[in-house]
Amino acid sequence: MTRPGWPDLPLLLSEIAEVAGISAALAIAEAKGGQEVFIVARLKPDNWLVQAVGMEKARLISDHFCSGRARLKVTVPLGPTGSYLAERRRRARAMADALAAGASANEIARAAGVTNRSARRFRARTRDDGDGQQSLF
Repeated sequence: MTRPGWPDLPLLLSEIAEVAGISAALAIAEAKGGQEVFIVARLKPDNWLVQAVGMEKARLISDHFCSGRARLKVTVPLGPTGSYLAERRRRARAMADALAAGASANEIARAAGVTNRSARRFRARTRDDGDGQQSLF
């Protein structure tokens, strides 16, 4: 799910962002990204969720996920900055920008932090098809 101004978020974090705001979703990813945690119905001040986002937002999240249950076990995604997909997108964007600037394969590789071979393969995939536009796929 994406919204204008929001980074690409995994499903769980998108749902949290809808309920408690983007700052809460990112704080949870930073505090517990990659870990399994329990979201509990009865929050206490020393609970990890309360410490990560504050009592008000923690209540919103708890009410959303635990309605009718005592707790819910979830695996918190790494978030937009820690995911492999985000890194691949960053590299592809860097290669596309360098290619658009007329960079050589070595310059593309250096700009994106990839090998020369990866830069040449990227350049071959995005060659002009003759219609004035470069292919993205």
